[in-house]
Amino acid sequence: MKFLEKIKSRRLSKTLAALAVGGVLVFGGTAANVSAAPSDNAMWSFKEAYLSSTTESRPFQGTALLFGTTYHAEANALGQILRDGSIRMNGNINWEFTNPDTDQTSNSNIPIYIEQANGTMTLYAQRNNRWSRLPLPTFPAELANVISTRDVSVLQENLNAVKAVELFREDSSQRIFNVTLDGKYIANFFPQPAMPAEDDAMAVQKMTDTIFQRNFNKALQNTDVVCTWVFDKVTNQTATVSFNLTDLMRAYVSNVFSESEQGKIVIGDEDRHILETLGYFSELHLSATYQSMNLINNINSPAGVGNAVLNQNVFNDIRNDLAYTSRK
Repeated sequence: MKFLEKIKSRRLSKTLAALAVGGVLVFGGTAANVSAAPSDNAMWSFKEAYLSSTTESRPFQGTALLFGTTYHAEANALGQILRDGSIRMNGNINWEFTNPDTDQTSNSNIPIYIEQANGTMTLYAQRNNRWSRLPLPTFPAELANVISTRDVSVLQENLNAVKAVELFREDSSQRIFNVTLDGKYIANFFPQPAMPAEDDAMAVQKMTDTIFQRNFNKALQNTDVVCTWVFDKVTNQTATVSFNLTDLMRAYVSNVFSESEQGKIVIGDEDRHILETLGYFSELHLSATYQSMNLINNINSPAGVGNAVLNQNVFNDIRNDLAYTSRK
């Protein structure tokens, strides 16, 4: 077995924790579904709204909620995704942990900044008045184009991903849909990366990304994605879109454990506890509420980010809290 394929999973659990707590926008969940046959009224209403909506390159307020029996994390950031895959998000993470032994609750607020440019995504976090940076798997430019495009041919192609639609509620100002998306279709936007050469200077990081993307793709292949879409009838724009990603996160963790059992990767005890916490005792929810273009300047990179140093341990205290839940 190649060394790179047996790397310790500490980096892998750091990546998953950073993605979950940092609120990187990707896409499971549960909701009442209605068969989306061609004559289905809910599907017709959805298509009418979707095909008439205007551009979604507006800034959005992104929120990620990750919580379990002993902790609650909320990440809020103002962001924008462009058609070429460029991303900027500026906000903060609030982390709250209650020690079950002492019943004492600790709380910390962490400024964050996320940027994707030139095919590289980086999460910046400010701890103790110092900025650190942590590389993350990239968000596919093709998917960014799908989100922001108004090209009718692309929009029509996107409708192939819709498996079912429920028109949950409608009034004079908005429509609220529960939409079930085909996980296998979405997985096509996440191609499997090539294995790096062992003499590659960034081989370990690339291998970590490869393992993450491989197991994330497997999770999507077996997990449909349910979202709630709020459409503003007055402006013909998306107001809010939200996802329950709990099932997807649990499927991902299950895949990682499966690879561990097969001997493809090695998971240390602490990392196993973290993955168990995320896969068995946690929920993950994401939402995006679109904002006015007047807020675009609020997404600028914070002062000091340019001096950030690479720090794989920037969330070590949070990782320890996550591992504690499973150990107990």
